[in-house]
Amino acid sequence: MLKVRMLDAQGNSMLRDELHTLYATDMKQVPFRRKNEVQRSGEIYVNVPETPVTLHAKIIIPGYGYMWVQADNCGRGYDEGADIEFVREAAVSRVYETERELAKGGFKPSPRCVSKLADAKALIKLAEKNTSQSPDLYITALAVGLWAGELVAVERARARITGTRQNFLFGCGGFEYPYETLPGARALYDSVFNYSTLPFYLARTEPEKGKPRYEVIDKLIEEFAKVGIKTKGHPLWWAHEQAGMPPWAADLKWEDGSVQRELHRVVKRHVERYVGKVEIFDAINEAHDWCNVWNMRQDELVEMTKMCCDDIHEANPKAQAVVNTCFMFGENVADGRVQWGIVNERNMTPYTYLKKCEALGFQYEVVGIQLYLPSRDMLAIDKLYDRFAEFKKPLHLTELGVPSFYRDIPYPSHEGDVYCLRYMYKGHWREFEWNERLQADWLEDFYTLSYARPEVEALTWWSFPDPGYIPGAGLICEDGKPKEALYRLRALQESWGHNFPSK
Repeated sequence: MLKVRMLDAQGNSMLRDELHTLYATDMKQVPFRRKNEVQRSGEIYVNVPETPVTLHAKIIIPGYGYMWVQADNCGRGYDEGADIEFVREAAVSRVYETERELAKGGFKPSPRCVSKLADAKALIKLAEKNTSQSPDLYITALAVGLWAGELVAVERARARITGTRQNFLFGCGGFEYPYETLPGARALYDSVFNYSTLPFYLARTEPEKGKPRYEVIDKLIEEFAKVGIKTKGHPLWWAHEQAGMPPWAADLKWEDGSVQRELHRVVKRHVERYVGKVEIFDAINEAHDWCNVWNMRQDELVEMTKMCCDDIHEANPKAQAVVNTCFMFGENVADGRVQWGIVNERNMTPYTYLKKCEALGFQYEVVGIQLYLPSRDMLAIDKLYDRFAEFKKPLHLTELGVPSFYRDIPYPSHEGDVYCLRYMYKGHWREFEWNERLQADWLEDFYTLSYARPEVEALTWWSFPDPGYIPGAGLICEDGKPKEALYRLRALQESWGHNFPSK
């Protein structure tokens, strides 16, 4: 057991909602199921099955935002019996991590970056000497330390970009293309994207069993072919009761072989139909315990993933299979939350799921990563790329986006979507209100960070027009007016030597 205090700038215990976000991971960043005891005093007793651990919490940070931050005892983790003041430890850990990243070299940090880091270090020293003001000093040190770390990550990325990546895929969901009711939207889309995602959801392609419907996909492929935009099928199989599977699939069972039978039939049919037209497919979506409508065991989910990939390659040996995942930091595992299916003592994260896929030893070409409003800073995302680079496969950002304004989720919404949109995808980066300029800032930093990573080969924004899955995350407004983020994306692409003119 570990004892943790989370103090605000006045030295008081943080808000209840902040205290209850605290969770622990192993040193590979895989969360343990949260089993904390929050005392009336605000002290938190953290029960973990093993140590050392890293601690994570989503907190309000004046001068930076409302974000997930971590404390890891400068890379050593915390052992049984540790007594921790979280904000102090997070600030010290952040300075250590930033200095370690700086020591790798490869670029000259800006005066702003150097100044932010120096400020963080000085504030920590002042806090150690002046205990009456230490809570305020520590949280300010954490804020400027977060800024410093982000500047290191983004400035280093800019220095690494030295030429045009000719085969890089700039993508977007394209379900409503060519946007016939939005004059000018098609030309805007064509000006920034060379890659588009097509809707292969079984709930859409076969709402009535045995009567497949491909009219929408056929029309989309025809329209994208006119302007030379590459397409991807998404997803071939998704155990999601509403969006992924039609009502007739509700009675399928792994135990009697009906899941396997329908999977083989559907996946092969999709791929065979579009040989020569679609060569990249999200083979399966969110199968790491998150979407598991048939209550399958973890080994069965991994076996189902293998079947999808094997069927793709049997139907088209040239096709690329993407294993698509979400909640990349695994906060839902700490919460014990899934969309549908079994809540295990320790559900799979994308990382542990892919480890199991690797152990089973089947062929897949690409790791698919979703990053909707991750509420993690750019250095944390850069370290995430480091972890997934272990699989030595290309990384595709298959779904991503942040909003330009706040809008509540639509009614009615399944409780799983409420969890996603009101909790998982809720946060404030650098400021406490999203706007068009801040959305553009995030996009510019994130695309720069990602383009500089050789293992990242595709970035797919979701979606193009508002309202989008995350309300307000479109690159154009509902009336078709482009946002600043679209212009910022175009400027980035041109600076890297890309040009996707309207045709």
